[in-house]
Amino acid sequence: MRQALLAGATVALLGATSPSAWAARCDSQKDPITIKQNVQIDFGTIVVTTSAGTVRITPAGALSTPGSPSYTLLGGGAAGQFSVTGKQGCAVTISFLDGVLMNPAANTMTITNFTTNAVNPFFNSAGSLAFSVGADLVVNSNQPDGIYTGTYTITVIY
Repeated sequence: MRQALLAGATVALLGATSPSAWAARCDSQKDPITIKQNVQIDFGTIVVTTSAGTVRITPAGALSTPGSPSYTLLGGGAAGQFSVTGKQGCAVTISFLDGVLMNPAANTMTITNFTTNAVNPFFNSAGSLAFSVGADLVVNSNQPDGIYTGTYTITVIY
């Protein structure tokens, strides 16, 4: 079973059939996984140069510019935050697909290299799981100014 939810900077969730080892206990047909995006990833305001580079936000919300060039970051950054529900005690796998951010003039940037603070994720005794997400924003050379929004995909499966 697959479900999708689009939200914020933005996110989709796909629930899938559980592996056979967990089938009797952690079954997405009996206990579907649901997800809620509480905070969307926000890379803040970036003052770019003419050179291509990367802006990184960690799951803790720390912004940086690894490598060269070093852009000026003017705050406003936030890690993505999610609440997920499913069968209590069941382990899950969280994975990501790259996304694209676009401004009104159709200029784009890629969001990639996702990380999460969920180490060995599983649903607690209440059947819930909360985690944060960070990623890299790939800034192109001569990236035009503007407000960029878009989507990426997150998958959570038993």
